[in-house]
Amino acid sequence: MALVGLAALAVPSAVFAQTATAMPGNKGFATVQAIFVRSCSACHDWTGSYDTIVAGGHIIPGSPDTSIIYQKITSDEMPQSGDKLTADEKAFIKGWIAAGAPSTDLTISVPAAEGAPGAAAAAPAPSQSFLFFPSKVAFHEVTGFTSTALFLGAGILGAIHIYDMIVPAHQYRDLIGWDEDTGNPAVRSAEIVNVWNADSAMRWWHVGLVISGETLYLGDALTGMSMFTKGQPGKLTKHDIHRYAFFTHAGLMVAQIVLGFLTTDAVSRGDHDMMIGLGVAHAAIGLAIPAVMLTAGLENLLLPE
Repeated sequence: MALVGLAALAVPSAVFAQTATAMPGNKGFATVQAIFVRSCSACHDWTGSYDTIVAGGHIIPGSPDTSIIYQKITSDEMPQSGDKLTADEKAFIKGWIAAGAPSTDLTISVPAAEGAPGAAAAAPAPSQSFLFFPSKVAFHEVTGFTSTALFLGAGILGAIHIYDMIVPAHQYRDLIGWDEDTGNPAVRSAEIVNVWNADSAMRWWHVGLVISGETLYLGDALTGMSMFTKGQPGKLTKHDIHRYAFFTHAGLMVAQIVLGFLTTDAVSRGDHDMMIGLGVAHAAIGLAIPAVMLTAGLENLLLPE
């Protein structure tokens, strides 16, 4: 009887040991992090550490089915690009969350992967870097905020340049007593062209800031499009807002470039009325672009998942 009792006690222990250690490299959170590094960190830098994963509310320890991470990987909504997680990887993450999402590297009990016997397999841990940045998200954030600053600087410099043109032009107008009703428009046009050609240094600084901002903006836009997430019917997520903001400032960007060329042409020809109309629109859109971009960036950083 004693032997039978010992055997009965030994069976559950053996079964658990087999479940927990059958997966090569079953190292608790270390294995989970390896999966995240390979499949998630390029777009989500919060997957880089235990604290950011847990503190961000992305998982509910002990409840995989209500954890947003598990919901998105088990439905294959995530990752958006690249290979989807295997059934074994999904099973391992489910087992880790069900075990309370421990931060240790101790082996955990892993349920058999759906459609396959046995326990989950360990995932490799390739590099999560993108170019010279720790992740694609980091690159996207840096280029986004930097291009925003460059566009804002270009707008401020452009406004100063226009003011520097208006002051001497109006001084000349008052000096010669030019009148809107009786004066010769050719005189006004000639002075506009003269002021435009007098000092081009600030104008080229403005163009340089715009080109620098556009270059970074292109990289920011391409990485952003590669990380687009699917919309959820009936739910407006922060990713939806960020995506709509992108479409908005991208459209404004195209309009701004066109207006920039048209405004330059009007000033260089001395067309006063066209210059004023195009200039106001150019300035308004120039300020709207960094405002929308900054709002979109802060919204994506500050709002919860």
